[in-house]
Amino acid sequence: MNKKDSEEDLVGLPDDNGILPAETLAAILASDAYPETTDYTQSIDFIDFDMHGKPFTQVVILLRPKTPRLHKGREIVVVAGEGGKDNGNAFLTTYEKKDGVAPFLARRGVTVAIVPRLGRWNFFDAHGHWTAIPLGDRMPIFSRHDAAYWSRADYTSHASKGQASPTGSNTYRLPVPGSALYDHMLAATPDVIVEGYRRGALHALQKIRKKPEETLLLYWGFSTGGPFLWALCRHLPPAGMLGWATSNTAISYYYTRTLQDRYDWGYENSVLRVRERGRPDFRFYTEYLDDVTRERLWQEALKAPNFKSIEDTMMFFNVAAITEQAGRLWLSDFLPKKDREAGYSAFIQKIMLPCFPADELRDVAVWEMNGTLDQVIQPDKVDAARVVMEPHCKRYRVARLEGYYHNVMHDTMKTVGRLWLKVIDSGHFD
Repeated sequence: MNKKDSEEDLVGLPDDNGILPAETLAAILASDAYPETTDYTQSIDFIDFDMHGKPFTQVVILLRPKTPRLHKGREIVVVAGEGGKDNGNAFLTTYEKKDGVAPFLARRGVTVAIVPRLGRWNFFDAHGHWTAIPLGDRMPIFSRHDAAYWSRADYTSHASKGQASPTGSNTYRLPVPGSALYDHMLAATPDVIVEGYRRGALHALQKIRKKPEETLLLYWGFSTGGPFLWALCRHLPPAGMLGWATSNTAISYYYTRTLQDRYDWGYENSVLRVRERGRPDFRFYTEYLDDVTRERLWQEALKAPNFKSIEDTMMFFNVAAITEQAGRLWLSDFLPKKDREAGYSAFIQKIMLPCFPADELRDVAVWEMNGTLDQVIQPDKVDAARVVMEPHCKRYRVARLEGYYHNVMHDTMKTVGRLWLKVIDSGHFD
């Protein structure tokens, strides 16, 4: 046995529902399993499209290895969706100013297409960063062709109360009715977000000159990115869903609440709400760090959007909010005639559809993986989501990492990335 094989043997996969112990994870992190094999190129592309009468720009960050890694003759392509406070840049460089998961995979031959959700890229900054915009003034930017950033007359600010998220969001903002911002947010329904993902993923495949069936196509959504990639399976089915701290479908989220005898989730008023993810939220996720380290990371985190907006209504299965948004959009003066042709009922159904599992999941294998100390997607929530989703999927397997938290920090993703490569090699997605 050569050194490479012995190193990769350290990367063990647990039994279904099993826990990889801390000592095993430490050995994987310290090893040279799955070493770098190639350099890569990086590009940022913008895809413009219109939907529901408004223009949108989908961003695609593509990391393309010079020598692709093959699995049974197929290139491995990972389409990645970012967490709630980010816009994909944390996959490139962590808040520690270290390489993120995307370069880690690309240097091992995996093509990575980062597809940020609509509204989260600051088109007034060359890198999409939000540092120049005060935290309390940040609102979604949907098109790269906007002439100027929103003014304070375009939105109102409010103290939060009773929000579903436990993370400490204490401020939210609303667009002013009748403003251009209000209309644009009204048009940004769940199906629009998924359409952006579809266009972004297809663009990445076209750019590397591959059809979906010519690749081992895998999806991974970190945290909030998860529900939208689950929804993308309906339009562009992958071979599998990679899991790390991934939120599941909207209907799965709701099921976790019904198990707690909580039925208020669907009625939360999240219509057009922009929920600030400030210092209290950041502390919630970094409680295990010392104050000096937390402050240093927070200053880097300010480059990210640090808000959630149009994501909440779908992700939290706020069905009352979704139907209100759809109803108001139907009555708007900018909705195109073609959107009305199938009728009001079909219009509402189309907007609601991303909340539910796709029939196409029957051909999709799932590798779900979480840390035992995940602050928001605890083991019981993972198990509840499995109850809802496993009947729809080709196969479903759950793994847990002892002592790991809800993050995409450098060391975390070095370990997670090696586990992913091992799962791929194991044939789980074949």
